Amino acid sequence: MIQSIFYKEWLKLRIFWGLAVAVHIGMVAYILLSLRSTLMASGVVETWATMIGRDVLMVNQLMYVPLVTGVVLAICQWLPEMQQKRIRLTLHLPVDYTLSIGAMLMSSLAGLCVLFAMDAVVLAVVEQLWLPRELVWRTFLTCLPWYIGGLLGYNVVSWCIVEPQWSMRCVNGMIGAPLVALCFLTAQPACYTTMLPWLVVLLVAVIWLPFYSVYRFKQGKGL
Repeated sequence: MIQSIFYKEWLKLRIFWGLAVAVHIGMVAYILLSLRSTLMASGVVETWATMIGRDVLMVNQLMYVPLVTGVVLAICQWLPEMQQKRIRLTLHLPVDYTLSIGAMLMSSLAGLCVLFAMDAVVLAVVEQLWLPRELVWRTFLTCLPWYIGGLLGYNVVSWCIVEPQWSMRCVNGMIGAPLVALCFLTAQPACYTTMLPWLVVLLVAVIWLPFYSVYRFKQGKGL
């Protein structure tokens, strides 16, 4: 049954995933081509000095891409479920609703993690050809909060959409938006290093919120 849910989600979201991969590949390619162009124009030594002395890592264009990806995924996945009442069928499957809803959430979160990991790996592999290891690691630490923000954005928007009452959706949004914004307070390189464990804890806590809204839907709240 769980495998069938995974397959259903793939069929529903396969166009989204294809577009998301294309956008992320295009963005990463743009960043790397920009870096290569700068290296060729200014020289390796001057570029390294600028990146180190002025805290410029040339990845700012990537900042909100994970967030937009997570938000659009949540809309594509859950809005049809609520508008077309498909979620009622899911809740009547011969498995506990926490398993069925959890499978839907985990399939999307896993897909986002794979997509974000692809970005990070490609950036790291190519950048290490031109940059010292310390700058490559610094770039990863700079991007990591944005990726966590993308996962948070997916969970918060999912939480809002599956909530059956409009008043509570507004409350959920007002609670969730500042939590997501914590990951995007600044683009200063590696400034979130000491906060990363807390962002991970926050992500784990937020993952469970959609289950509460689905429970309210199951209890008939707002219907």
